[in-house]
Amino acid sequence: MKPFLDKGSEDVFFVHFLRIFIGLAGIFCLYGYWTNRQLQLTQEKLTIKDLPQTMEGEHVIHLSDIHNGRLRVNKQKILKQIRLKHPALILITGDTIDRTDDVSQSNLATFINDLTTIAPTYLIEGNHERTSGQYQAWRQLILKTNAVILENQATIAHINHEPLTIIGLKNEETNLPQMELDKLALFPSVRLLLAHHPEKFLAYTKAFQRYPLTAIFSGHAHGGQVRLPFIDGLYSPDQGFLPKLVNGKYIDKSSGTTLFVSRGLSNSKFPFRIHNKPHIIDIELTSN
Repeated sequence: MKPFLDKGSEDVFFVHFLRIFIGLAGIFCLYGYWTNRQLQLTQEKLTIKDLPQTMEGEHVIHLSDIHNGRLRVNKQKILKQIRLKHPALILITGDTIDRTDDVSQSNLATFINDLTTIAPTYLIEGNHERTSGQYQAWRQLILKTNAVILENQATIAHINHEPLTIIGLKNEETNLPQMELDKLALFPSVRLLLAHHPEKFLAYTKAFQRYPLTAIFSGHAHGGQVRLPFIDGLYSPDQGFLPKLVNGKYIDKSSGTTLFVSRGLSNSKFPFRIHNKPHIIDIELTSN
């Protein structure tokens, strides 16, 4: 019996296969390069019972996972998109730096201050700030900006003179210290929690049962990094393969709390975002 392919044919087949493989790899890399430099703003609504009329229709911008040293989206493009929404608040849910960044050389403070010229800006740490070995340097950098950093703390913000509570947790924490938690009894009942890890969604709602959360804002998941048709994301840190909480809006039926997960603006170790553009969430407050 003659072989299916003779030696010459095998060589030709291998050359064609190699060309196709290199071509597809090139397309993959170019698409990843292009995607990393695009920007997608998605719109969501947060329904709040008994929302004051003066807060109706106001907007909150949610950013996450800036990974400043690895950011490939033009910052002026980000600022322009946010300005167009005229937000009342800007919330940043951690990983403003990458653990490989040199904070002493960082231009992050300029970007944060640019955001504060648009709206009051509140932020928390993520795992990259905490594990960078430069946490105190990062903290001092942020304290010199006009943003508010929340470190296991609650504060009162205002939208059109109406108060609401903003809570910020440190990386890996799920609750406030008891003295800080008790303050919530005196704070406004509209409560927004900034917490980096979406996989802890139910742990957050359980921890705040006495003072139910209106909404939680998280990042960390990078949208599952690779997004495929019919799949919300391929892999996420701390959620593994086919993660469930990576993008957009989720509601816990038992507590009524809404979770917003930003896909983030940048990458960390894996250099490409595939079918997963850098992401801003624009959230409209409504009573309907």
